[in-house]
Amino acid sequence: MKRVVTLSTLFITAALIPAVASAADETTGVYVGAGITQLSADLDLTDLDAGGQTIDLGEQSVDINMITGRLGYRVNKYIAVEGELGFGLGGDDFDQTIPVDVLGTSLNVDSNIKLDVENYYVGFVRGIVPISDEFEVFGRVGYGSATGSADVTASVAGFTASGSEEDDISGLAYGVGGQFNFTDKDGIRADYTRLEDANIISLSYARRF
Repeated sequence: MKRVVTLSTLFITAALIPAVASAADETTGVYVGAGITQLSADLDLTDLDAGGQTIDLGEQSVDINMITGRLGYRVNKYIAVEGELGFGLGGDDFDQTIPVDVLGTSLNVDSNIKLDVENYYVGFVRGIVPISDEFEVFGRVGYGSATGSADVTASVAGFTASGSEEDDISGLAYGVGGQFNFTDKDGIRADYTRLEDANIISLSYARRF
């Protein structure tokens, strides 16, 4: 009788090992995400050239809506690495009068200014704290870059000049967020990230494979 129980226990244990291993590994693997992001930043436009004239627009604030994609790998329950890439959906467009020096004379020139953030990319290490089976919070740190641009068209006395300038923001990136999983593989994720002087707020769909 003792021998039968021992064999039965061995068979049951052997049968449970794959299930336990699967449960332990169910959080690991590749995941992707896609969503909408708002990026807010200050662009340094103190030395913009338009038709041979240097125009000082100073620091200009810009708020840009972007579409974001994410690819990551969850190493275990608490650690993941991921990359994030965003593309702008259109910039700010406004009119402004700019003082310009022409042949020693200062003239107020009517201009149209378009500010945009063309793209950004960031690589992160993410530390995760599971709160429940459905919800988790996390912090992440990494390095990234964003590229902003300004296009200026100025006109005076029937003459028109245009110019453009790019401003790259690169450096340390860090942030926090949370994810609610409504199935075993699907979730909704919210992030806040600081990249140098830029603030990035995202809401996205997440899918685990």
